[in-house]
Amino acid sequence: MTALADTESVQQLDPLGTLDARPVSVVAAAGVLILGAVMTWLSGPNIAHPVLANSALIFVALSSVTLIIGTSPLRAPFSGGLHAAVIGYLVIAFALSSASLGSNAALLTDFWGPLLIGIACMALAPYRPIAELVTMGVVAAIFTGFIAIVQSSVSEVQAPAMIVALFSMTPVLTMSIGGAAFSRSLIQTHEEWASRALRATSRQMRREHAGVARSVQQDRVTILNRDIAPLFAELAQRGIISPEDRARAATYSESIRELMVTEVNRSWLESVVANSFGALDDGNRVYDPHRLAGAMTAHQRTALRAAVLAVATGGEIDRRSVRLAIEKTDSGAVITVTGLITSSESSWRSSLAPYLAVLRVVFTGLRISYRSPSLTVRFTYDTP
Repeated sequence: MTALADTESVQQLDPLGTLDARPVSVVAAAGVLILGAVMTWLSGPNIAHPVLANSALIFVALSSVTLIIGTSPLRAPFSGGLHAAVIGYLVIAFALSSASLGSNAALLTDFWGPLLIGIACMALAPYRPIAELVTMGVVAAIFTGFIAIVQSSVSEVQAPAMIVALFSMTPVLTMSIGGAAFSRSLIQTHEEWASRALRATSRQMRREHAGVARSVQQDRVTILNRDIAPLFAELAQRGIISPEDRARAATYSESIRELMVTEVNRSWLESVVANSFGALDDGNRVYDPHRLAGAMTAHQRTALRAAVLAVATGGEIDRRSVRLAIEKTDSGAVITVTGLITSSESSWRSSLAPYLAVLRVVFTGLRISYRSPSLTVRFTYDTP
């Protein structure tokens, strides 16, 4: 297992793919709640303590609601605390459900709680690192096994304690480890794709560098043909150099120097903005006095590049009003993106939702402020 797989989740590596798969998590959460309610109803004749059974359903509902809300793209990324809450609520529900049966748990099929825990473990596989998925599954399995043993000791279950424990632990272990294995395969696939994409990007960058060099050279040739060549022709014809000629030469020299300095100092973000907005770019869209754009990670650059291109080619925001400012903070940098909305709120939220979801995953503290027609998006990232 790679270090990447231990520390990053599928959601962090492939935010859009995880967003597309969210309906599965919602269905799983609803299924957990429905299954819990049905099994409680079927166990009704054997329930000795209805209050405990109802309390168990409340904790099942809490787990389902936490899973649905926590996996929302508006709350990404899914945190370890939410992971523990979803599984913890179900373990508590299993304990309460077992206690509600008292001594009436005559069949192993009454222990339906581990199945719900296993389903939740599988549903959460894309949202947390593999090491955490395995650890949480093992811990939950230990608790379910202990609860099952305690229940069997006071009930009429005719089976050895070891069999009861294994019966309860197996769904949790198999589903949690299966979910972790699935997540690991997705991460490995992503790593292979990223490696190929990186090589292709390197080749493309070399080609683009050559094109940029030709573009810069062409700009210089244009200045030479338009301004400097006529000056030399006049000087050759007159045979003397006047103060005005010296001033003109100094001006042309300064133009070439400014062009070269601008090209050298332009950051990757300024280049992306210039290429995305084309003729609409005025060279002042990006304010980055501390040159902090270069501190972004590859994932952050990719997400921001996609968002900029979406805004530049979409029709929800006035493209002439878009501005990006990067300012230094005590812990890193904060990016502020502003623009004027030209469409309805539902329209721009629907169009930008995937990009905002990705930005929320790869950056931190994303905040959206909308006061028609002004939209402001802020998010932060760490810098060296």
